[in-house]
Amino acid sequence: MAREIDDTTLAKIEAEMRGDGVWIDADFAREHGISAADESRLEQLVAGADHADLRMLLVDVARDDDRFHGRAAHLVAWVQDSVGGDATYLGWERYGDPQLTVVTYGDQPSADAVARIAEREHPDDLVEALARSEQLLEDGNARELWEAIPREERYPWTADDGGLQQWLGDATLGQWVLLGAGVAVVLTAGYAWWSRRRGRRTGDEFVLPTAVLRSVRLAEDKQVRERAEREVLGLGEALGAQDPDARSLEVWQQALDHYDAARSVLARAGSPADVVGALVLARRGDAARAAALPGAPDGAGAGAATTLTWHPPTPCFFNPLHDGPVRRVTWHGDDRSVEVPACEACAVRVEQDREPDDVLDFVAQGSTVHYFRLDIGAWSRTGYGALDPDLLGALRSRQGRRPR
Repeated sequence: MAREIDDTTLAKIEAEMRGDGVWIDADFAREHGISAADESRLEQLVAGADHADLRMLLVDVARDDDRFHGRAAHLVAWVQDSVGGDATYLGWERYGDPQLTVVTYGDQPSADAVARIAEREHPDDLVEALARSEQLLEDGNARELWEAIPREERYPWTADDGGLQQWLGDATLGQWVLLGAGVAVVLTAGYAWWSRRRGRRTGDEFVLPTAVLRSVRLAEDKQVRERAEREVLGLGEALGAQDPDARSLEVWQQALDHYDAARSVLARAGSPADVVGALVLARRGDAARAAALPGAPDGAGAGAATTLTWHPPTPCFFNPLHDGPVRRVTWHGDDRSVEVPACEACAVRVEQDREPDDVLDFVAQGSTVHYFRLDIGAWSRTGYGALDPDLLGALRSRQGRRPR
């Protein structure tokens, strides 16, 4: 259960970090089955840690928290600024990948791949994952263990899974045509005309003739795929030519993970929806790459942290390929109201109680349909990362697939 961190709670956390080094939120403990005996065990692990100045801060920070905005890394930075000293914090991010996080300050052992190995070995037992993290910090072999895992197990993206291809076939996604304005680099004449015509709708629903859809598809799919291939290739080349800041190895790993996911999705793309997904993954990966370079601004606000964190940029819900910053707006659709992130152009339209001009659409059985009204697994369920930032986790999960 997520909670806001008020001043009273913050004071308690800081006191515990100066004391036995363990603070576990009561609601968090209940949700994760952490008993009083488990907490005593963790306190003993912290007290007995030789190689790391270990601290454990376990709470699910609410996303609407005014100071920390749902990010444990932000809370850790605040606490560290008050408590000071060399330290290695073990925390938990609901929207992280992995959810177990390790942030180090000062002269501490490398935390590279520690959380990944611990969570992989104990995916359903947080206490054991925390205990394993302490051991990995002492042994210093987490990166070696991670690299020894076969690549297909380190990056089990759905695009590499035959099951995805099966439900893609079942859903006839291969027959869909991508018609989101702004997706193609060069618009075909027929598509550009349809976009302008679409913007002038007043009453009757306009349906593009099936014959025209088929003609548009050949050119449009080729353009979109070429763009995706270009961006994925560019990310790979940049990753091969650059080196990360020593504090940003985990951020660099995020860039590598997104690159591998984008490449895998694109290689096995069964629909235009997958191609858009590959583009989104590549852009997230490039953002992580840029954040990990020496001299890059620390977007996590971690101050002097020796391990920096990164959070993926939030895309526009209405079209994840729209550029620019987003802001949250209340959208009235499908007989309900929801808050969604939107780029400036889409936000203005929504605030005028009008539908954005440029919603990402696909064509199914001769009719255009907004992507979020289709069942296309993780893409629609997360809004391509707009509603749930853990897009990689959604792709790994069976929940990211269409039920059969």
